[in-house]
Amino acid sequence: MSMKEAFETFFAEMDRNSLKVLGTLPTVPFKEGALILSETCDNHGYSVWRPQLQTEAVSFENIEKEIGFEIHSQLKEYLSTYWFRRLESRMEVEGHVICFSLNAILPGTDFDEWVRRMHSNEETHYLRDHVYFLLGTYCKVDKVDSYLVEFNNDTGEVTAVNVGAHISIKLADSIEELLKTMKGQWKEK
Repeated sequence: MSMKEAFETFFAEMDRNSLKVLGTLPTVPFKEGALILSETCDNHGYSVWRPQLQTEAVSFENIEKEIGFEIHSQLKEYLSTYWFRRLESRMEVEGHVICFSLNAILPGTDFDEWVRRMHSNEETHYLRDHVYFLLGTYCKVDKVDSYLVEFNNDTGEVTAVNVGAHISIKLADSIEELLKTMKGQWKEK
């Protein structure tokens, strides 16, 4: 399965769950600009948003030279396939209920800056055996909300990581697998 197909699988799941739970496609607070389907807002100022397929090639050559290593092909494809708002999900992994969100990738994103900010270096990560990138800043495992969603640049695995407690829970073997198994809402009826 390609990254595009994995995204499309998740977006279909997200839409189904949003319609089921909220009675509408996914919404965000209305803001002029990126990824808004309708300019009409509900009573709370929310509007429907839709992902957009990226149409321009993204080069990571300069940032790879700067950081001194090659960015995993999965991560490059993840960053350069769709523009999207924050993606929310609920999963059950190894008996844990995990609710998390993946950070938005919006039009105008400076990918070199994204790599600089999301690269977890030795000072910010207790695991020093691999190179990691932060995919999501909100992750709650069994009601403990001090986890992050991290991508292992060397292996391609995605994990929920509690940096302070030195706990890691594997979410998926790849970003594609993660997208295919994400539920698209934190709560289901």
